[in-house]
Amino acid sequence: MKVGLLWESEDCGLYSNEDFDTLFRQVGNNNGNLAFVHAVASQIDAEISVYPWHVDPELLNKEVDFVVIPCANQLGDHTDLGRLGERFATVRKPIVAIGLGAQAEDFAEDIRLTAGTKAWLDMLIENGRRHGIQNIYTRGPYTSDQILKLTGAQTLANGCPSHFIDPRPDLGQRIEASWTASPLPQRIAVAAGHESWENTREIEQQLIALMMDPQFPGVYIVQSMESMVMLSRGLFDRIDPDALKRIHSHTVPHYTVEQFKTWALNYARSYYDVPAWMDELRRHDLLIGARFHGAQLAIQAGRMACTVTVDTRTEEMCRETGVPFLRASELKAPLTRVRLKEMIQFDGEAYDDYRSRKCARYVDFLKGCGLKPSRFLLDIAGDGKADGRVPAPTAVDQVVAAAN
Repeated sequence: MKVGLLWESEDCGLYSNEDFDTLFRQVGNNNGNLAFVHAVASQIDAEISVYPWHVDPELLNKEVDFVVIPCANQLGDHTDLGRLGERFATVRKPIVAIGLGAQAEDFAEDIRLTAGTKAWLDMLIENGRRHGIQNIYTRGPYTSDQILKLTGAQTLANGCPSHFIDPRPDLGQRIEASWTASPLPQRIAVAAGHESWENTREIEQQLIALMMDPQFPGVYIVQSMESMVMLSRGLFDRIDPDALKRIHSHTVPHYTVEQFKTWALNYARSYYDVPAWMDELRRHDLLIGARFHGAQLAIQAGRMACTVTVDTRTEEMCRETGVPFLRASELKAPLTRVRLKEMIQFDGEAYDDYRSRKCARYVDFLKGCGLKPSRFLLDIAGDGKADGRVPAPTAVDQVVAAAN
């Protein structure tokens, strides 16, 4: 079986020497994309070739049996995928979209799509109907409900495929053992947010202070936006001056500009392949911050993580994959190591059971599309029951309650 995976490039190559514009394009303008692309590529047992989004559809018709799209939060008024929809309407092979998400400020809101993105979504649904498969796997019930409202089509709500990067079925118990081995987290990594998110600024500055422990220094891991990623690579002269001022104010406003730049060289990091990223996270006791995929990679590396959620897409993915989360709007008291330890509750066995059942649903989805799941997915699924909607683990609700 030959599968065409739609992504910018197979890997980032010798990224230490790559120019920034090429490198940022290779990660799809967000380093977090690497998590779910790596996941999908490892989870399908097939001869996989990577094709860019602008590939000639006739090349796909000629060379592959399936087209697989590792998806992000494409559904919202922030995208216009009309040209992509027109191009792939001529693909005669099954197209499978994995991890599609919708973006809104609140679960009570309905998303709005541009005409182009609606046409792209319609194209995906029509392709599935033509081949007699359910070909869209979404990040959660909110996304699936929105698709149903917009199109009348049923899709599988099951989370992000990055939930199944680590092949070990007892991952949750390993995380719990690591989290409980010490009374308090010592080395803390921060998943950096957006420099314009004023509602998380005080939270982020507190987390940065915890990260900068002189005995157990952590790292400040950026995924997006462009200016933040430039900061992590020391490209200060290329950053728009106003953006640089915002990042300065968002992180360490008590430093002078030159001290801020030195701070960035010491702590700010970005990663360009998943194994290196996870290996760094393995050195920490906790990763916390506003980026879901940064938190998910820490979980998959066997370490505790917590996402500070700011919108529906991040909270939905946390709920669907068992990643602990705290709502930014509910974090009012000062953040300390003691308080974080109290708030972040985690039941390893419950997590493993939940992950097994979710993986069973993913396996069924892949098989239903005609794709062969990788062997390790079957090991994670084990005796997991794939029927019905899987309830969220108790651990997630405990974390939410602790923030109130």
